[in-house]
Amino acid sequence: MRKRQTTIVDDMALSQLRVDSSLEDHNLKPNDWIRLLRNYLRMTQAELAQRAKITQANLVAIESGKVDPRVGTLQRIYQGLSCHLSVEPRPQKPLEELLRGRARAIALQRLKKTMGTMALEEQAPEKEIFKKLLEKRTEDILRDPREKLWRKEHGR
Repeated sequence: MRKRQTTIVDDMALSQLRVDSSLEDHNLKPNDWIRLLRNYLRMTQAELAQRAKITQANLVAIESGKVDPRVGTLQRIYQGLSCHLSVEPRPQKPLEELLRGRARAIALQRLKKTMGTMALEEQAPEKEIFKKLLEKRTEDILRDPREKLWRKEHGR
């Protein structure tokens, strides 16, 4: 199976992802937002449930956090609140950093195997040479689109 190459449109979409720098900025959960918006709009649970085409009991369970609603249900609730629902990923750190870290971990794992054998033969390179080798292997892995960075044997 051939891997699909990213397009300019894909690159533009990825560049718009913002790193989630603080969990404090996003500490409200969907049930908190629903309750907050509903109260602000002076809407009862019965009124919102009717507008969202769900039962009031279901809305009560969602608002109390007892039920984790599906995206479709959240969409209907937010539509009932005259809002749009936006679901987008928020990377915990820049994607480039994440990708480079995975490639570096694989390169390090591979180099350690090679260096272990060389150390037994007392041929291990100096620290600076090892660092340069590690960076070169990392770059090689990043350039090769066939490299699998997330295999189970690579660890987490």
